[in-house]
Amino acid sequence: MRALNSLRLSIIISCFFNLLLALTHWASIANNRLLVTSNYGLSALVTGLVFCNAIVLTHHPEIALNQRQSVWLLNFAALLIAFLTEWL
Repeated sequence: MRALNSLRLSIIISCFFNLLLALTHWASIANNRLLVTSNYGLSALVTGLVFCNAIVLTHHPEIALNQRQSVWLLNFAALLIAFLTEWL
C-alpha cells in the first residue's frame, strides 16, 4: 500500500513538471534543445512509473475496487499527459 501511494505521488509530481516543461516550450518562453530533451525524458519516466504502478497494482489483489479504479484513472491521465506533451 505504501509503494502504491509513493508511486501515485511520484506520478503526480512528474506529470506536473512535464506539463510545466511542455508549456514553457509551447509558449516559446524557453526554446532550448535541452528543454525538449528533458521533456522527452520526463515523459519516458512518467510512462515507466505508470507501468510500475500497474505491476504493483496487479500483485496486490487485496486492494479495494474503488482504489483500483482511482489508480487506473490516474494511470490513464498520466499516459495521456505524457503522450500529448511529446506529440504536440
